[in-house]
Amino acid sequence: MPATVPEQPAPTLEAAIGFVSLHASQDDLDRIYAAAKQRTKVLREARAAAVTKGVTVRIDNIKPKYLSGLTGTVTDVSQSRTRTLVTVELDPESTTTLRMASARPIPDGVERYQLTGVPAACCHVQ
Repeated sequence: MPATVPEQPAPTLEAAIGFVSLHASQDDLDRIYAAAKQRTKVLREARAAAVTKGVTVRIDNIKPKYLSGLTGTVTDVSQSRTRTLVTVELDPESTTTLRMASARPIPDGVERYQLTGVPAACCHVQ
């Protein structure tokens, strides 16, 4: 019977930050940056894949910044040449927030505004 090798515990975030802050060389930092960039891409793609018609989402990491934090329901999903775009029907609170924060002409009687062209990768399923 083969001997088993005990698994090494994953390093803590604090240990990783400590290494980066105190010991990492420029080559180390370049490798860490490339790995973080790749991991971010994978997470964005996974987040975008989870966004489907009918789910409730919170918009984040988007420009213009006043769109960050708005919430609503996805009513349409479409594929552009390079990414997935969605239409989000904002809830009443987010519609009011958008009315106050932007120059969009949202009439006073509208309780649920349709926000089009939102990148799916900027939507967090709630």
